[in-house]
Amino acid sequence: MTTCALSICVGSMPVWPVPGEPDAELEIQVDDFLAHLTEFWKPLMLRQVYPIDVNPLKPSDLRREAMKRWSERQPEIAEREEESVSAFEEAHDLARAFAGLFEVPPFWLFRSGLEMICETGRQLWRLPFDDVRSALSAIGDQICDRLEAADGARWAAAVGAWRERDRGDATGLLAWSIGLNRDLAGSLIADGTLAAPLDFEDVANDNDELRIAARMAGALPPDQIREIISLARSFQKHEAGSLRQVASACISHLTSLSDRRPFAEGEATARFVREWFGIADHHPLDIFAFAENLGIELRTLAAEPPTLDGLAVWGSRHGPGALLNTGSRRVLPNGTRDVRDSAGARVTLAHEICHLLLDGQNALSAVEVLKSRMPLRIEQRAKSFAGEILLPSKAAADAWYEAGKPRRHGEVGQLVSDLAERFQVTRSVAAWKLEHGLEHLDIDISATLDAVAPWR
Repeated sequence: MTTCALSICVGSMPVWPVPGEPDAELEIQVDDFLAHLTEFWKPLMLRQVYPIDVNPLKPSDLRREAMKRWSERQPEIAEREEESVSAFEEAHDLARAFAGLFEVPPFWLFRSGLEMICETGRQLWRLPFDDVRSALSAIGDQICDRLEAADGARWAAAVGAWRERDRGDATGLLAWSIGLNRDLAGSLIADGTLAAPLDFEDVANDNDELRIAARMAGALPPDQIREIISLARSFQKHEAGSLRQVASACISHLTSLSDRRPFAEGEATARFVREWFGIADHHPLDIFAFAENLGIELRTLAAEPPTLDGLAVWGSRHGPGALLNTGSRRVLPNGTRDVRDSAGARVTLAHEICHLLLDGQNALSAVEVLKSRMPLRIEQRAKSFAGEILLPSKAAADAWYEAGKPRRHGEVGQLVSDLAERFQVTRSVAAWKLEHGLEHLDIDISATLDAVAPWR
């Protein structure tokens, strides 16, 4: 009664322990699996950030990225971080539940907003969080039924612990959700910076835009975390029917794409938005007027830290709004007085608009700051969107042909400068969009662009 055969399917497709093999199963002790789910329920359901200052695309890459970081750190720092990485792996790799079995392939679970990343190292799925939570809850309940039928008295403690898995104090629940230590989470509640969660369900819903802001800024010093939360709080709630309508259409459009790579999603969404509003590829876009027409409250001010370029917020109590930090040299370079004349500000605002369109279904706080904890995939998509909405790849490629198909350093450099001036983007964005526009035509001038704009 306490042993069973286990396999994991995504839909009807077996994916673990052997992908595509419906008869491949792992014989396990069900109490081991229940103990793992019970012990690590809160990190599995609430944690959305990695335990150290790296941001891999998927959880199986965490140790690889950590080891690169450790090669440049003091041994005592590396040792401390290694403990954190090991603890993360123990919780988020379900195969660790079966420590007595050898050569069990990994199966990772890691929450990302309304999705749960599920991966084996070779394959990755992004499944609805609520579906995964329901499936794991059902498995735990079934195991409890089996254990109670076998020997209710013997397994009473294990069953009781499972049924109390959602219980926790407000400080602890908040700490798991925003990825901060318990002391700092408690102080944010005590001074009124963040509201204490009502219960597990409240924090698991992940629909508080200020808590999300704290999570995104969580790698910063406490005073800067508080400052960023304050900036997000400064936006008043208002309706933005146009933004909501376009956002809904964009999200529906994404589901029709066959290429779901972040870069492809960003470009496709930008093209869709331009088509929605009838903006031709060769027409420069006034991104400030565009944001205002969508109903986005736009603020420009000098804020701390100077590594903060901007933020976007949209939830039940604040926004939709976007802030551009004029204290950032990327947003307002030396010699530029008006933020609307800054190419860097235009790119940053376009970046924030992407977050508002694609990432605001539940609640959103996107914080563009050094050491931001925004998932890498989401940032890659927003970067791609910003470039394409401001300077479509097709427009850049057409300009190359119109300029006589230049390949020499000076000529390509002049074309990049012309594109940057015409479309009011940075040289790096102009070079990057030119490169990608020509790649679509199987034309490669990347070597020349490496010299013209090496940081593109």
